[in-house]
Amino acid sequence: MFINDLNRCNEYLNYEEYEQQIRQILYAGQDNELHLYHKESTDGWNVDEPCTLSILVKGQQAVVNYFSEDNVEIFASIGDLDREDDFRWQIGVNDYSVAGYQILSIEKALQCALEFYHTQEKPTCIEWEEL
Repeated sequence: MFINDLNRCNEYLNYEEYEQQIRQILYAGQDNELHLYHKESTDGWNVDEPCTLSILVKGQQAVVNYFSEDNVEIFASIGDLDREDDFRWQIGVNDYSVAGYQILSIEKALQCALEFYHTQEKPTCIEWEEL
């Protein structure tokens, strides 16, 4: 499994190393953008992968997106549906519009990343909305 974040792209064949790296990135308290996928590409993030999990990290909050094969289906995480606020997140050089109800805790984002390692499918540990 590859982890591509704002600092580097590395492959992790061992689950324990993968888990340790994901934990380190998510709990660093720094804004980050992670892309998790099974095969390497020339541009570091292959959107044509059978599936990709993307995690936007802003402090202690995260938004998770899942991209199915060839981006036929795209999903965003659902956190608290009672949140009606919207945010603009600047992460690295990218600017994102984030609906408050899509925001998850770092712990939930970690659960998604760990489940994705084993299945390479949309994690079942959270609710999703199709975009």
